[in-house]
Amino acid sequence: MTRIVLFATSALTLASPAASPAAAQVDPVAREMAAQALSVATAPTTMKTTIVGGEQPNTPAVSGASGTIGNSPIQVNGSAANDTGYLAFKYGADGKGVTNYWVKTRSPVMNGYAAIQNGDRIVVDLWQAGTGGQTGHVGGTRVTVDNAVFSAGEVAGRWALFTGTGVASSQVSRQYPVRYGTMNAIVANSYQQVIFPGGVNPALPSAGSNFGGWVVIGAGAASPGFGALKFLRTGAALLATPEAGAFEVDANALPYFTAADGVRRGIMLAETTDPSVTVLPGAGSGATATIDANGNAGIVLLVTGAGIGPKSGAGAGDLFTVTYAHPYPSASYPVISAANAAAVALVRNGYLTATATGFTVSQPSTGDAALPAGTYAVTFNAPGA
Repeated sequence: MTRIVLFATSALTLASPAASPAAAQVDPVAREMAAQALSVATAPTTMKTTIVGGEQPNTPAVSGASGTIGNSPIQVNGSAANDTGYLAFKYGADGKGVTNYWVKTRSPVMNGYAAIQNGDRIVVDLWQAGTGGQTGHVGGTRVTVDNAVFSAGEVAGRWALFTGTGVASSQVSRQYPVRYGTMNAIVANSYQQVIFPGGVNPALPSAGSNFGGWVVIGAGAASPGFGALKFLRTGAALLATPEAGAFEVDANALPYFTAADGVRRGIMLAETTDPSVTVLPGAGSGATATIDANGNAGIVLLVTGAGIGPKSGAGAGDLFTVTYAHPYPSASYPVISAANAAAVALVRNGYLTATATGFTVSQPSTGDAALPAGTYAVTFNAPGA
């Protein structure tokens, strides 16, 4: 080390031969730190200095040293849910690099590890910036316990990212009626289900609750409530004024989308279960009806019976009823058409009676409307609302 310092001084003297510099003032602490840094940099093996615990300045570096729980630098004792019982330490093992741990314990004594409770706050990182007279919220993260059931070493956790709102809590807006200086942007629970955005702070589902959605669209799961994408319909309401590009659901979970023209339109949900058909007395004695459908669209084959009406075949009255697998919320609007020549007269002279649960095809009560015996193919399409 002495040779290095003398060489540097000599170099300065050569660069300014006419000068008469004062004697160099060397800070002994800075020189010692430089010596330690040089020693570590030139060591044949990696040297790590323990940066936590009770070690004093100038303690020699120990190869492979790392912080442990017993060397915790900070521990606030207590048993409250949010503001006491935190334990922090650094761990420098080769397999993990330098890792920060923030450990929540309800123990009132140092290095005690009493069990935490659901909803306990582990750590909050707050980021602020100067606003002139004081500092204001920029954002932060929060980690809490997300389940009361856990095994040794494994605890369900919840993570939240929040950002500054840029306004005071007293300022009210249409989008955010309540402000607290920060708003949750992303909240993930222990299932890694995520809420985007996380809602007004602290209006969030309780600890351990199921959010009902996933970040990875299409993940899904076997248990109810774990859909690939799910909207919380409790308290859901459509915007007072439709906004182009907005995809919304109402309190009944009915979906809507607002196009570029600013008009909100309901999204039609296609039925995935086929309807059923029931033959009625107006089709005649021994009549049958079958259905082939894909959702609420398909074809009915009606084979009429005999002995009703002035002609042999179907008489006046109800012929068949199609019942949807799932009723619509309010109404249905079916349309039928003839799929063979025989059905032309039925469609021309017949009529429909539709409800939210299905529709019935009937013939008027006139002798001329009676149908001859035969097979009638009728297609239908039944949207609803």
